[in-house]
Amino acid sequence: MSVKWLVPPGESRPLTGALQSLMIATRSERGCVGCTLSTDMGARVAISYIEDWQTEEDLKRRLRSARFSALAELMEKTSEQPVVKFTVRGSTRGLEYADDVRSQNRF
Repeated sequence: MSVKWLVPPGESRPLTGALQSLMIATRSERGCVGCTLSTDMGARVAISYIEDWQTEEDLKRRLRSARFSALAELMEKTSEQPVVKFTVRGSTRGLEYADDVRSQNRF
């Protein structure tokens, strides 16, 4: 899973602080292979948050978690919507993948 934002400089510090907290917690979750956060400063700040999971089931468990809900809330609060990509079984999908997985959990 990768999430990439392009935000004004004033939004970058609170966003990266929240993402750093999520990243630290995510790294200890079962099935997490790695989780990284990077920034590229310019007129707009590019923020990249990436999670790698051992299996698709691990990723699905993550998408159904409260921590992913916190990440989704961060996505909604920024002035610029991020680009979200999920690479699963050799194909890339957008945020609709998370919506599909989370809706399956409701039954």
